[in-house]
This record gives sequence, C-alpha cells and structure tokens, in this order.
Amino acid sequence: MTTSSIPRLAACAIFGLGSPTHQAQTDPEPGTGVSLRRSPKTDPRIRSGYTAVAALVAIGCGNDSGAGSDRAPAGPAVAIVDSVLLDENDRFYLGNPFSLVVDTADGSFFISDFFENRILRYARDGRLRQFYGRPGDGPGEFRAISTAFILNDSIVVGAGGRRNLLQLFSKQDGNSVGSQSYSGRVGMGGVSKVDGGVVFPTRDLPNRTMAAVWRYPEATIDYVVPLPEPYERSIAGLGRFAAFQSFGSVVAWSDTLLSGMSGLNEIYLSTMDGVLLDTLRIPNTRRRGVPPNVQELFDDLQSFSSMTEMFEVASAMYGLYRLSDGSTVVLHHDSSLEGELPLGNITSEVYLSVIAPDRTAACVDAPVPYSNEMRPVHTVARDTLFLLDRRLNEAEDDLMTWVRVYRIDTSGCTWLDLHRPLRRSHR
Repeated sequence: MTTSSIPRLAACAIFGLGSPTHQAQTDPEPGTGVSLRRSPKTDPRIRSGYTAVAALVAIGCGNDSGAGSDRAPAGPAVAIVDSVLLDENDRFYLGNPFSLVVDTADGSFFISDFFENRILRYARDGRLRQFYGRPGDGPGEFRAISTAFILNDSIVVGAGGRRNLLQLFSKQDGNSVGSQSYSGRVGMGGVSKVDGGVVFPTRDLPNRTMAAVWRYPEATIDYVVPLPEPYERSIAGLGRFAAFQSFGSVVAWSDTLLSGMSGLNEIYLSTMDGVLLDTLRIPNTRRRGVPPNVQELFDDLQSFSSMTEMFEVASAMYGLYRLSDGSTVVLHHDSSLEGELPLGNITSEVYLSVIAPDRTAACVDAPVPYSNEMRPVHTVARDTLFLLDRRLNEAEDDLMTWVRVYRIDTSGCTWLDLHRPLRRSHR
C-alpha cells in the first residue's frame, strides 16, 4: 500500500462506498414537499418488519446474557420503546446515511445522505416531508456531505466535506440562506449548542485540533483541543492510523468540553478555549477496547493482512451526547467488514456507556439491540437514543430503514472509576 492511497482507502472503509440500492435520480428543486406514506395493510415492507420489531423489543427489555456477563459489572439498561419505518421509494430514498438529528420542536428526523448529497426530513410518523440541498458546487449544494444539525428554530445546516462549507437552509422551505467555510474533517459524534455558539467535531490538520467553536452569527470559528499524541505521531509518519480513524466526537457545556477521536479510548476534558484539564479513560467490560499500541499497529504495514483485520482490531468511539442531568452518553462500535471494499458491507455491534455528571465514574458497555445488517447511525435527544436500523426485506430485494427509539436507564448501574488502568478485553 502506498502512502497516497491511505486517504482514499480510509474513506472507502468508513463509508462502505459502493453502488447504492437504487440509481440516483435528478433532484427536484429544494423545498419540494412530498407525502409517500404507505398503508400498513398494503405495504409489504411494513408487514415484514413486524417480526423484527418484536424480536428487538424482546432483546432490549431483557437482561444482557452475553458470555461472561454474570461476572461483568452492570451497564446501563438500553430498551427499545418505539420503531418508525421511514418512507422510501425509487425517487426518494436513503443511499448511505451519515448523520441523524432529531428536532426536539416536533420530533422530526433530519438525515444527511452521503450518496445523494442532501438532507432528508421525515415526520415523526415516518412520512417524508422535505429535503435540503442537492449535489453540485453552487449555493446550497454538496460534495461529500457529512454531518447535519439544527442551528436554531429556523435554520438547518449541512457540512460539505470536499468544499469545506457549512451550508445553511431555511428549515421551513428548504431554500439556501448562506454558508460558512470551515477547516478539517467533520466527525459523526454530535453537535452542541451553547451560549458561546455551536461546537462540532472536526479533525483539523493545519491547526492540529479536534473540535471547533462557531460563534454564530459571527463568521468566526475557533479550532480548539489539541490532537492526541498518537495522532501527532501517525501524521508525522505513515499516517494510516490518523486517516483510518479520522472522526472526532465532542460535547459541550457552558464552560467545558469533552472530546475524543474514534481511534482512541481516551476522552479529554478541556475549557471552551481548548485548555486540557483532565483525561478520562472509559473502562471496557464487553466491547473490544483499544490496544495500547494501536497507532503503531496501524502504521506498521506488516500488522494486517486484510482490511477486515484493520476493522476488527479495536473499538471505535462514534458519539458523545449530553443528558439533562449533566451526564454524558458515549457510543462505541465494534465493527466488522463483510466482503471486500469498495463493495463490502460494514456492520457494527454498538455499545452504550454513561459518564457520571462529576466525570469521575462511568457505567459502561450496554449492547444496543438492532438488526446489525448495515452500518448504524445514531444520536441522542431528550435523554433518548435514536438509531437508524437498515435491513433487507424478507425477499432480500429492497432495503427498509427504521428509526429505533431506546430508553436509557442507569438505576441498576455499577459505576467504575474513570482514572484506573483499563481492562483490555480483545475478542
């Protein structure tokens, strides 16, 4: 493998690039509203999903009975409480979702689609309501869309990776209302709104930072929190670790940030200006964990004989989210690659942990029940976990996309010290 091939390889690995289920269609003008809801009595996609929903409910409401779970400390209880089937057809569908956002004002779902380079908005009952943006290089257009978020009551934002622009849209009619340039690669792991602006994860190589503070409506973005040392070493050398595990996560309060990178277990507490205050190490009791020499493994070309081995060597952190009591949800993926890239399929076991409000202890590694047929996308809103669960129908000729809704309960937790040495549990 050559050094020049690493960024392309990592992008294919993370996104599972390949042909979408349907051929892309020419987009109508932004702001077009459609209603595509099917009747549960006539839609085979809905009928075939009932069995899966029942199975997920049974799994989510039961005890974790994995191997060794009788000896593992009790993690959070994660139980499925609702499922919403999203409307899709040959013209309006999800090709490769990158991010999921829940509008707490009306419960609607905003999903950025990496293949289609637009944001789709679904009502709480799954009906497609609107979309924002389209492929291209003009105002309100995307190349390699990544994270979407709701800026305020009237504006929706999508980050376009190749153009490094935050595109702003009217939430009501979908029209483009402006843009803001940024630096770096925006991560998957949450966007926070605080009094000082909007905080989002971005791995910025020129500034060597992993978080950004946008003081909207000012055209000012501050890049804060230094990249961890393993990333600095990787960038100075072969760079494969920094390219493969390139996504960050961040969550903000009025005066502090928690941030981290997908390739490491550590979470960094800092001021809003990025001054480091503490390092938190999340214990692993069920997930794979991260080898202490993970950067060296990735940047040694002799370490792996296949892309599958690269995916399975460690857990990856893909989300930090704030709960109303001041605690923090952390989501890790134990991923696997089926087949060969770029047409291979990435699946992930998802584990949920909660950091206590005082940031001294954590309740860790609750398995999140879902179909695990496609790469999961998730978020947390109003103390509730939401996850996009994509699966083939019974005939295996079409994809169905469900929003699974989960209750998070920490009342039965065993709380583990965040500053003790980590247990390594590679499977």
